[in-house]
Amino acid sequence: MEEIHTILAYPTSPKIVQNKESFPFSVDSTILSFFAEIKSKTGRIIDLGSGTGIIPLTLSLMTKLPIDAVEIQSNLCDLLNKSISLNHLENQITVLNEDIKDIHKKIGHSKYGLILSNPPYFKVNKESLINKFESKSISRHEVLITMEDIIKEASILLKDGGSFTMVQSTDRLLETIELLSKYRLYPKRLRFVYSKKNQDSYIFLLDASKNVSKDGLKIYEPLYIYDESGEYSKEILSYYHFKEENEENK
Repeated sequence: MEEIHTILAYPTSPKIVQNKESFPFSVDSTILSFFAEIKSKTGRIIDLGSGTGIIPLTLSLMTKLPIDAVEIQSNLCDLLNKSISLNHLENQITVLNEDIKDIHKKIGHSKYGLILSNPPYFKVNKESLINKFESKSISRHEVLITMEDIIKEASILLKDGGSFTMVQSTDRLLETIELLSKYRLYPKRLRFVYSKKNQDSYIFLLDASKNVSKDGLKIYEPLYIYDESGEYSKEILSYYHFKEENEENK
């Protein structure tokens, strides 16, 4: 059954179409969208592994730049296209129902100034608990694509100096940095995310640039999802209210 939700917590927020069989959007994609830096020279943006489109829909609030959304699962592309139509974003967001691997052969090299990805967090092994719904398994586990596949493709698609911004499980940080360096992507911004204070980090946000100096990594202050009372932290609430609806539309 399809359902329509607002992506953020105010009345004019964009809407997203989802169903119970697909992996629901999470706070991870929301904070990734707000972590990304959109600059005057960014140009075209692409989201690799877009799912139902939470990242491009959120980014549409922050920029009018063109955004491509790559997703291999046709059922999720159908949902994203419905969301695009619902929000009248046909002139900004383009859905590509394609495999991320070798997507550059269809859309070109060195084309994007910003690439985002919320890739599967979990490798597949004998102990993997694969969800009974295939769509959810593909979103959570490296069933169809690995993190290296995504990073390799991002490097080909990026312009020199362009940014690849991603979120990943903290226990894969070292592997992530090694893979980024292998494909000439060098970390420039890193932020650890915690459910709440006095707990271990469970994910991190990382931004890497292509063919730049290896120096200059900035590690940001921690991001906490919940406060001591178990409610969303002030920073997370500011995202969901889009910094108080863009400071009351200024």
